[in-house]
Amino acid sequence: MELNEIWTNFAERMAEIELFQRAAKDSAKNELLLITQYTNSLKDNPELKELSASLHNMTFYDARTGIVRFYNHKERSLEDRYLHVLLHKNKQYQWLLSEAYEEFEDYLENVYAYYGRINNGFWPLKDYGNISLSELGEKDYAWHVEQARKKKDKPHSILNRFRKQFPGLKAIEATNKIQVNLSLAITLIEKLRHVIVHKGGKVSSKEEFIRLTTEQSGLYNNGNIAQEHVDFINLFFGENEYENLITLLEIRIQPEIPVDIHVSRFGKLTDYLMAYAFLIYDYIDSSIERENA
Repeated sequence: MELNEIWTNFAERMAEIELFQRAAKDSAKNELLLITQYTNSLKDNPELKELSASLHNMTFYDARTGIVRFYNHKERSLEDRYLHVLLHKNKQYQWLLSEAYEEFEDYLENVYAYYGRINNGFWPLKDYGNISLSELGEKDYAWHVEQARKKKDKPHSILNRFRKQFPGLKAIEATNKIQVNLSLAITLIEKLRHVIVHKGGKVSSKEEFIRLTTEQSGLYNNGNIAQEHVDFINLFFGENEYENLITLLEIRIQPEIPVDIHVSRFGKLTDYLMAYAFLIYDYIDSSIERENA
């Protein structure tokens, strides 16, 4: 597989995730519009607002008797339904972000394998496993991918190898035109993905989450975390009762005007993944061009 094909495949998968996110956004928007319209229709009948807007019986079949058993009952007001739509949309965004990050990790393994195949000095010797130098020339791209997947402490070990190979990469992580520390951004997305998959998208302690994220990004500085880094991480959490919940919903700008102008938190995070992936692609591609010049 060639470098351009690796990039194209990754871009295709990320585009599909983007389309799923847009579909989830549109679906939630339509459902919220219906709830709002129905709520407005009840303005002349305020007593109806107190009635349940939806009723749900939860059942299962008894394994021994086959009898239907009820285990819960839910009643939702219009306000409850509105909130539930937002929480469900946020849950969809969380899982799509997890999928996007996993695609990014796969991409890193693939470009690491590609560059290791064409540049025998790029990988540390331990990554080759138990083979002799004479056998190395026989190993194809697929073999290198398999070895990359076995690499420990991914993706950090892979990223650190690229940083060592391309010193300019680390400088761009810290100072760039998109004005975000990309090392922090990638580490944050990795940590968010872990919480989404293993803890239902909610951290036990946001302070501890911030500590671990900045520490792994090399920005902890003995507990002296720059406020800009704390603010950046907090951007992807809710407020008040949702302060520990990973929150990826859009932030409305100037809600007083009828035009829907917003900041896409989900879009910001996928942008960082794409930007970093392209950086590595460009560094490898430029390196190959120099070698062939």
